[in-house]
Amino acid sequence: MIGIVTIDRHSAESKGHVRPEGEEAELGYMFLPEAWGHGYATEACAAALTWVADALPDEPVVLCTQTANTASLRVAEKLGFTEVERFEEYGAEQWFGLWTRRG
Repeated sequence: MIGIVTIDRHSAESKGHVRPEGEEAELGYMFLPEAWGHGYATEACAAALTWVADALPDEPVVLCTQTANTASLRVAEKLGFTEVERFEEYGAEQWFGLWTRRG
């Protein structure tokens, strides 16, 4: 195993939402350092987003990462996420984005 990709519910109690009640689908990913820089995260996450688009066509998909994690921000950008807001949480600035479905 080189990493994981998850689609979960973004907790209503967490910061950052695109709908008032929260609970949006949230993309998460974590890969071993040896797997970084090869495009695996982008490819795996793109497949998960394709599944979401088919299974939950009207569901907003969000992503949250630390602004200091520039590699994760690049993955989010490649996948089509756009910034919604930034906020402080867990002692660091967080980037919160919304997936913009393509074609």
